[in-house]
Amino acid sequence: MSGTRPQPPAVTTDEVRDSVAAVLGVPSAEIGDDTDLVGLGLDSLRMMRLSGRWRRSGLKADFGSLAAEPTVRAWARCLSRAAAEAGPAGDGGPQR
Repeated sequence: MSGTRPQPPAVTTDEVRDSVAAVLGVPSAEIGDDTDLVGLGLDSLRMMRLSGRWRRSGLKADFGSLAAEPTVRAWARCLSRAAAEAGPAGDGGPQR
């Protein structure tokens, strides 16, 4: 044993995009990595719903961080950081 613990999988942009698309009721293909999610209609209530789901799945999804840069790419980066801080993950991805 080397004493190192396995890294949790990164949260992908596709996983984040699918979660956002499900909340907005739009096809995932309509959401680009750098699209302003607020401009697509993601309001603070829906953003809180998503962050709550991600927290329940074990990710420390900070609402303030999500609101500061509401894009798929930024959220995947933020959630991947949270997953790394949390340690080994269960299923590896955010819940929709």
